[in-house]
Amino acid sequence: MYKLLKLIFIFLLAMNTKIAYAELSSGFGEYLYGPDTSETKACEYAQNKAKSMAISAVLGESVSNEQLLNCKETGNSNSSNQCEYNSITWSLIEGDIKSISNLVVKNEKRSGATACVVTLSADVILPAKKPDTNFQIKAKINQIVYRTGDDFTIEIESTVPSYFVIFNWLPDDNDQINRVLLKNAGEISDSDILKKNTKGIYSFKQTFSATWSKEYLPDKKMHDEWIVVIVTKKPYKWLNSYDQENFKAMLREIPIDERRIKRMGYQLSK
Repeated sequence: MYKLLKLIFIFLLAMNTKIAYAELSSGFGEYLYGPDTSETKACEYAQNKAKSMAISAVLGESVSNEQLLNCKETGNSNSSNQCEYNSITWSLIEGDIKSISNLVVKNEKRSGATACVVTLSADVILPAKKPDTNFQIKAKINQIVYRTGDDFTIEIESTVPSYFVIFNWLPDDNDQINRVLLKNAGEISDSDILKKNTKGIYSFKQTFSATWSKEYLPDKKMHDEWIVVIVTKKPYKWLNSYDQENFKAMLREIPIDERRIKRMGYQLSK
């Protein structure tokens, strides 16, 4: 009987190590909209903002001010709003919510517009590990506004030997996240290696040509796009493209102390 109880205890202990623990967090979001946006869509945006706030409060991450500033520097206010929403959307890719409760949705009249206002409580799943503070990366692009055909330069640095993959996120193209191939088109391979430079830093630099997506509507002259750089301690196999849910699932399979992610927003015009 003692042996049986011991086996049951060990089994339950093993199961508990797989349980995803969550922390309750509150979120608030609002979205101003006019006749060109439906109430349903506006409230979806507002709810995503509230979820993002709840995730940020628990994980200690927030929308990068630098990314938002880049979008606002273009002088296009409508694009700035969309860029902010895309940033919020990305936070939902990186974070994970177990359940939502106390959801309240209401509309409030504002000067010249209506605001959908959302409050909620969210059980945010806590990561099993913490990021490795010795594993740091830098990534940058050479501009924040490109015209089709412009030189598009990406630079990456890492403090430790690591591998990297680059994706191009196109929110206006069915939210596709497409891999930037550094080798033969269509090839699916391991992550590329960051090579050690003369300063002892593991780095990569390459120039591409800014390309207009074939799926973009001809009447729109400018689109918000993002470069997503993923640096990992081990090589991983990647597909050429993902939708948001599959991309999120892939990221969650990589331990948080073995990966670093940098995303950079920019605008592309014809």
